[in-house]
Formats: sequence, C-alpha cells, structure tokens
Amino acid sequence: MPIPQKKTKEQPKTARERVYTEVREWIVNGTLQPGEKISDQEISQYFSVSRTPVREAIQMLSDQKLVDIFPGKETRVAPLNTDEAVSTYRIMAELHALAVELAYPKLTKETFEEMKRADLLFCNAEKRKNVEEASQYDQFFHDIFLRLAGDYFLSEFTNILLSHIQRIENIYYKKSDSVSFESHHDIIAALERQDLPAAKDAMRNNWIHTLERVQALEQETDR
Repeated sequence: MPIPQKKTKEQPKTARERVYTEVREWIVNGTLQPGEKISDQEISQYFSVSRTPVREAIQMLSDQKLVDIFPGKETRVAPLNTDEAVSTYRIMAELHALAVELAYPKLTKETFEEMKRADLLFCNAEKRKNVEEASQYDQFFHDIFLRLAGDYFLSEFTNILLSHIQRIENIYYKKSDSVSFESHHDIIAALERQDLPAAKDAMRNNWIHTLERVQALEQETDR
C-alpha cells in the first residue's frame, strides 16, 4: 500500500512568534478593538515571557499597520481606515488574479474537486449565515491557488493584506444581520472551460464584490 510521507515536525515557535501570532489574531477577530490600548506588561504576563519578545512582536504588528506606537507614551490598536480598504481590496484582487495565472498550468482533476468541495462548504455556511465558517472556507478556496502558485512573496504579501481585510469584515459583519458572500462559481466555471482571462476577471470581481458589500455595511452602520 502507498505509505504517506512522514510529516515534517513543526518547529517550536519563539516567544516573539507566539506573541505576534496570538495578538495579531486578537486584532483581526475583534477581541482587541480599534483604538484599544495595548499593555506590553499585561501581554508579557499572559504569555509568561519577558517584555523584550513582546516589544519585538508589537513592532512587527506596527510594521504591518495593525498597531500604532507612540514612543514614550502608549501603543494602541490601529483604527479602521475604510478609505484604505478600497486600495487594499483592489491590490488583493490583482494578487489573487496573478495567483490564478501562476496556478493555472498546475490544475488537475483533484484540484477541481478540491475547489468544488471548498465552494460547497462555503455556500452551505453562507446559507446558514455562519460568518466564521464561511470566512474559513472562503480562505481555504483562495489558498488553493496560492499553494499551487508556489511563490513565497505572493503568499506573504497576500497574508499581510488578508489580516486587514479580515479585520474589517469581522467588525462590520458582526454588526449586521444581512451578511452575504460572493460565491466562487464563476471562477471554477471559467477554469473548467480553460478560459484563463475570464477566470482572472472572475477572481478580481470576487474581491471587488466583497468590497462593495463591506461598503454597504459601513453605510448601514453610519445611519
């Protein structure tokens, strides 16, 4: 019988990596709200580490514009900037269109099955208005292309942008009872008929339509 390859043992994370990963998640999922003060002392106590790796992690978050550092004063979670969201979504749309192009020669029957399975789970979660599950399956679908593209910088750039996008969506989706998502049917259909330009356009539209929904939710919140 075919023996699966032994998984590479995951390297233990450094204190800085653990703090960065967890605090980033708190900011993205809304546990830490925009403008909230961050105490490196409290965080160091929470993780049972010194303040040095905490400060290093916070600096990484600052580099990604997720926190604002006011030297000698305080550190706060960066405010939401919905004006910047427009350019963030548009850049993300182009990066994922590129991922489709790079992944295209590597598509297989198994890949299409994986895409359809992810989209089905995504659509089922959307029907139940389960925001968390829908977001997870949406990310799983898009990650298929990033994985096949196999470009380190493309993955890194999209991951940084994704943290800002997820943060915006988590905050606005939690404030609305009328959340809807954009399916991936057009992307899959274009790829099945081997129309790469149409597939790239469909991927761009997928992100732009999401932006339009977020803007609509923002208008609802401001009323």
